[in-house]
Amino acid sequence: MKDASVDKAATLLVAARRLHEPLKRLPEDCRPATLVDALRIQAATVKQLGERIAGWKVGGIIDGQVSYGILLGSRILRSGSTIAARDVPLLGMEAEIAFRFSRDAPPRAKAYTLDEVAASVIAFPAIEIVATRYSDYLGTPVVERVADCMSSGAFVVGEDVPHWRTCDLTHIAVTLQFGDDVVVQDVRGHPAGHPLKPALDLVNVLRMENGVRAGQLMTTGTYTGLNFATPGKRVRAAFAYFGAATIDIAP
Repeated sequence: MKDASVDKAATLLVAARRLHEPLKRLPEDCRPATLVDALRIQAATVKQLGERIAGWKVGGIIDGQVSYGILLGSRILRSGSTIAARDVPLLGMEAEIAFRFSRDAPPRAKAYTLDEVAASVIAFPAIEIVATRYSDYLGTPVVERVADCMSSGAFVVGEDVPHWRTCDLTHIAVTLQFGDDVVVQDVRGHPAGHPLKPALDLVNVLRMENGVRAGQLMTTGTYTGLNFATPGKRVRAAFAYFGAATIDIAP
Protein backbone atom coordinates (compact mmCIF):
# COMPACT_ATOMS: atom_id res chain seq x y z
CA MET A 1 0.00 0.00 0.00
CA LYS A 2 1.44 3.38 -0.99
CA ASP A 3 2.19 6.00 1.65
CA ALA A 4 -0.29 8.42 0.05
CA SER A 5 -3.09 5.86 0.37
CA VAL A 6 -2.20 5.21 4.00
CA ASP A 7 -2.27 8.93 4.77
CA LYS A 8 -5.58 9.37 2.93
CA ALA A 9 -7.24 6.60 4.92
CA ALA A 10 -5.90 8.04 8.17
CA THR A 11 -7.15 11.52 7.27
CA LEU A 12 -10.64 10.16 6.63
CA LEU A 13 -10.71 8.25 9.92
CA VAL A 14 -9.48 11.30 11.84
CA ALA A 15 -12.19 13.47 10.25
CA ALA A 16 -14.88 10.86 11.04
CA ARG A 17 -13.70 10.81 14.64
CA ARG A 18 -13.54 14.58 15.08
CA LEU A 19 -16.70 15.49 13.16
CA HIS A 20 -18.81 12.56 14.41
CA GLU A 21 -19.58 11.71 10.77
CA PRO A 22 -19.05 7.95 10.28
CA LEU A 23 -17.80 6.45 7.04
CA LYS A 24 -19.66 3.78 5.10
CA ARG A 25 -16.31 2.23 4.16
CA LEU A 26 -12.87 3.46 3.34
CA PRO A 27 -12.63 4.22 -0.40
CA GLU A 28 -11.20 1.41 -2.52
CA ASP A 29 -8.05 3.39 -3.31
CA CYS A 30 -7.11 3.52 0.40
CA ARG A 31 -8.82 0.41 1.76
CA PRO A 32 -6.51 -2.02 3.63
CA ALA A 33 -6.23 -5.47 2.13
CA THR A 34 -3.81 -6.92 4.68
CA LEU A 35 -3.02 -6.61 8.36
CA VAL A 36 0.18 -4.74 7.51
CA ASP A 37 -1.86 -2.16 5.58
CA ALA A 38 -4.32 -1.80 8.47
CA LEU A 39 -1.58 -1.33 11.07
CA ARG A 40 0.11 1.31 8.94
CA ILE A 41 -3.19 3.22 8.67
CA GLN A 42 -3.72 2.86 12.42
CA ALA A 43 -0.25 4.26 13.16
CA ALA A 44 -0.79 7.14 10.74
CA THR A 45 -4.13 7.91 12.39
CA VAL A 46 -2.53 8.10 15.83
CA LYS A 47 0.18 10.38 14.42
CA GLN A 48 -2.34 12.72 12.75
CA LEU A 49 -4.33 12.89 15.99
CA GLY A 50 -1.17 13.83 17.86
CA GLU A 51 -1.97 11.12 20.39
CA ARG A 52 0.13 9.17 22.86
CA ILE A 53 0.12 5.37 22.68
CA ALA A 54 -1.18 4.40 26.13
CA GLY A 55 -1.31 0.71 25.31
CA TRP A 56 -2.93 -1.90 23.12
CA LYS A 57 -5.91 -4.22 22.82
CA VAL A 58 -5.01 -7.65 21.49
CA GLY A 59 -7.09 -9.00 18.63
CA GLY A 60 -7.27 -12.22 16.69
CA ILE A 61 -4.95 -13.71 14.12
CA ILE A 62 -5.00 -12.04 10.69
CA ASP A 63 -2.60 -13.05 7.92
CA GLY A 64 -0.89 -15.36 10.40
CA GLN A 65 -0.04 -12.55 12.85
CA VAL A 66 -1.56 -11.23 16.07
CA SER A 67 -3.62 -8.13 15.36
CA TYR A 68 -3.93 -5.23 17.76
CA GLY A 69 -5.53 -1.86 18.32
CA ILE A 70 -3.85 1.15 19.88
CA LEU A 71 -5.32 2.61 23.08
CA LEU A 72 -5.13 6.41 22.85
CA GLY A 73 -3.85 8.33 25.83
CA SER A 74 -6.76 10.78 25.79
CA ARG A 75 -9.26 7.90 25.89
CA ILE A 76 -8.00 6.26 29.07
CA LEU A 77 -10.48 6.97 31.89
CA ARG A 78 -10.36 6.17 35.56
CA SER A 79 -13.19 4.13 37.04
CA GLY A 80 -15.97 6.45 38.20
CA SER A 81 -15.54 8.85 35.28
CA THR A 82 -18.24 10.06 32.90
CA ILE A 83 -18.20 9.85 29.12
CA ALA A 84 -20.56 11.51 26.63
CA ALA A 85 -22.66 9.10 24.59
CA ARG A 86 -22.01 11.31 21.55
CA ASP A 87 -18.33 10.41 21.68
CA VAL A 88 -18.96 6.64 21.68
CA PRO A 89 -22.44 6.27 20.16
CA LEU A 90 -22.17 2.51 19.60
CA LEU A 91 -21.92 2.14 23.40
CA GLY A 92 -20.46 -1.35 23.15
CA MET A 93 -19.34 -2.54 26.58
CA GLU A 94 -16.99 -5.39 27.46
CA ALA A 95 -15.86 -6.45 30.94
CA GLU A 96 -12.16 -7.28 30.89
CA ILE A 97 -9.14 -7.99 33.05
CA ALA A 98 -6.19 -5.99 31.76
CA PHE A 99 -2.55 -5.40 32.58
CA ARG A 100 -0.26 -2.45 33.22
CA PHE A 101 3.46 -2.88 32.66
CA SER A 102 5.50 -1.92 35.72
CA ARG A 103 8.75 -2.18 33.79
CA ASP A 104 9.89 -2.05 30.19
CA ALA A 105 9.80 -5.00 27.82
CA PRO A 106 12.34 -3.57 25.37
CA PRO A 107 13.05 -4.73 21.83
CA ARG A 108 15.20 -7.87 21.68
CA ALA A 109 15.84 -10.88 19.49
CA LYS A 110 14.95 -13.51 22.09
CA ALA A 111 11.27 -14.21 22.69
CA TYR A 112 9.81 -13.23 26.04
CA THR A 113 8.44 -16.01 28.25
CA LEU A 114 5.14 -16.11 30.11
CA ASP A 115 6.97 -15.87 33.43
CA GLU A 116 8.84 -12.77 32.29
CA VAL A 117 5.66 -11.01 31.25
CA ALA A 118 3.85 -12.07 34.45
CA ALA A 119 6.66 -10.56 36.50
CA SER A 120 6.41 -7.29 34.57
CA VAL A 121 2.71 -6.49 34.95
CA ILE A 122 -0.05 -5.71 37.44
CA ALA A 123 -3.66 -6.66 36.67
CA PHE A 124 -6.85 -4.66 37.14
CA PRO A 125 -10.56 -4.81 36.22
CA ALA A 126 -11.53 -2.76 33.19
CA ILE A 127 -14.27 -1.83 30.77
CA GLU A 128 -13.52 -1.55 27.10
CA ILE A 129 -15.91 0.81 25.34
CA VAL A 130 -16.21 -0.29 21.74
CA ALA A 131 -16.84 2.48 19.23
CA THR A 132 -16.46 2.81 15.49
CA ARG A 133 -15.81 5.41 12.85
CA TYR A 134 -17.93 3.39 10.39
CA SER A 135 -21.69 3.53 10.01
CA ASP A 136 -22.05 -0.28 10.03
CA TYR A 137 -19.84 -1.77 12.73
CA LEU A 138 -20.82 -5.41 12.25
CA GLY A 139 -20.79 -5.13 8.45
CA THR A 140 -17.30 -3.64 8.29
CA PRO A 141 -14.53 -6.17 7.52
CA VAL A 142 -12.27 -6.87 10.49
CA VAL A 143 -9.16 -5.59 8.70
CA GLU A 144 -10.81 -2.18 8.25
CA ARG A 145 -11.78 -2.17 11.94
CA VAL A 146 -8.11 -2.75 12.79
CA ALA A 147 -7.23 0.35 10.74
CA ASP A 148 -9.68 2.22 13.00
CA CYS A 149 -7.69 1.36 16.15
CA MET A 150 -9.62 -1.90 16.28
CA SER A 151 -12.83 -0.04 17.16
CA SER A 152 -11.46 1.30 20.43
CA GLY A 153 -13.65 4.05 21.84
CA ALA A 154 -12.35 4.42 25.39
CA PHE A 155 -10.84 2.29 28.10
CA VAL A 156 -11.92 2.42 31.74
CA VAL A 157 -9.29 1.49 34.32
CA GLY A 158 -10.17 0.04 37.71
CA GLU A 159 -7.96 -0.29 40.79
CA ASP A 160 -4.82 -2.42 40.67
CA VAL A 161 -5.09 -5.93 42.13
CA PRO A 162 -1.72 -6.71 43.77
CA HIS A 163 -2.68 -10.34 44.47
CA TRP A 164 -3.74 -11.06 40.88
CA ARG A 165 -1.28 -13.95 40.44
CA THR A 166 -3.14 -15.93 43.12
CA CYS A 167 -6.50 -15.57 41.30
CA ASP A 168 -7.90 -18.13 38.88
CA LEU A 169 -8.41 -15.97 35.81
CA THR A 170 -9.27 -18.91 33.57
CA HIS A 171 -12.75 -19.00 35.16
CA ILE A 172 -14.09 -16.18 37.29
CA ALA A 173 -17.47 -14.89 38.41
CA VAL A 174 -18.30 -11.72 36.50
CA THR A 175 -21.24 -9.30 36.56
CA LEU A 176 -21.98 -6.64 33.98
CA GLN A 177 -24.67 -4.10 34.86
CA PHE A 178 -26.27 -1.22 33.00
CA GLY A 179 -27.85 0.83 35.76
CA ASP A 180 -29.99 -1.60 37.77
CA ASP A 181 -30.19 -4.06 34.89
CA VAL A 182 -27.93 -7.10 35.24
CA VAL A 183 -26.82 -7.97 31.71
CA VAL A 184 -24.39 -10.74 32.56
CA GLN A 185 -23.98 -12.64 35.84
CA ASP A 186 -22.11 -15.88 35.46
CA VAL A 187 -18.83 -17.71 35.90
CA ARG A 188 -17.05 -17.15 32.64
CA GLY A 189 -13.78 -18.22 31.06
CA HIS A 190 -11.38 -16.12 29.06
CA PRO A 191 -11.38 -16.78 25.28
CA ALA A 192 -7.64 -17.61 25.38
CA GLY A 193 -7.84 -19.67 28.56
CA HIS A 194 -5.87 -17.07 30.54
CA PRO A 195 -5.71 -13.35 29.68
CA LEU A 196 -1.93 -13.26 30.03
CA LYS A 197 -1.40 -15.61 27.06
CA PRO A 198 -2.50 -13.09 24.39
CA ALA A 199 -0.46 -10.43 26.20
CA LEU A 200 2.61 -12.61 25.77
CA ASP A 201 1.83 -13.06 22.08
CA LEU A 202 1.60 -9.32 21.54
CA VAL A 203 4.71 -8.55 23.57
CA ASN A 204 6.57 -10.87 21.23
CA VAL A 205 5.22 -8.98 18.22
CA LEU A 206 6.12 -5.62 19.72
CA ARG A 207 9.64 -6.73 20.72
CA MET A 208 10.40 -6.74 17.00
CA GLU A 209 9.35 -3.09 16.84
CA ASN A 210 9.57 -0.59 19.73
CA GLY A 211 8.82 -2.93 22.60
CA VAL A 212 6.58 -2.04 25.56
CA ARG A 213 7.28 0.73 28.05
CA ALA A 214 6.54 0.84 31.76
CA GLY A 215 3.10 2.38 32.35
CA GLN A 216 1.57 1.13 29.10
CA LEU A 217 -1.58 -1.00 29.23
CA MET A 218 -2.61 -4.20 27.51
CA THR A 219 -6.06 -5.76 27.37
CA THR A 220 -6.66 -9.15 25.85
CA GLY A 221 -10.34 -9.96 25.53
CA THR A 222 -13.73 -9.90 27.17
CA TYR A 223 -15.29 -12.24 29.71
CA THR A 224 -18.82 -11.05 28.89
CA GLY A 225 -18.95 -10.61 25.13
CA LEU A 226 -20.05 -7.35 23.56
CA ASN A 227 -23.19 -5.78 25.08
CA PHE A 228 -24.76 -2.46 24.13
CA ALA A 229 -25.61 0.11 26.78
CA THR A 230 -27.95 3.12 26.60
CA PRO A 231 -27.26 6.75 27.50
CA GLY A 232 -27.94 7.87 31.04
CA LYS A 233 -26.84 4.58 32.64
CA ARG A 234 -23.93 3.64 34.86
CA VAL A 235 -22.01 0.68 33.48
CA ARG A 236 -20.40 -1.56 36.09
CA ALA A 237 -18.13 -4.54 35.43
CA ALA A 238 -17.30 -6.54 38.56
CA PHE A 239 -15.17 -9.64 39.06
CA ALA A 240 -15.28 -11.85 42.16
CA TYR A 241 -12.37 -11.11 44.50
CA PHE A 242 -11.00 -8.72 41.89
CA GLY A 243 -12.92 -5.49 42.16
CA ALA A 244 -14.95 -3.50 39.68
CA ALA A 245 -14.78 -0.69 37.15
CA THR A 246 -17.59 1.80 36.45
CA ILE A 247 -18.36 4.47 33.89
CA ASP A 248 -21.34 6.82 33.65
CA ILE A 249 -22.80 7.42 30.19
CA ALA A 250 -23.95 11.02 29.91
CA PRO A 251 -26.92 11.57 27.55
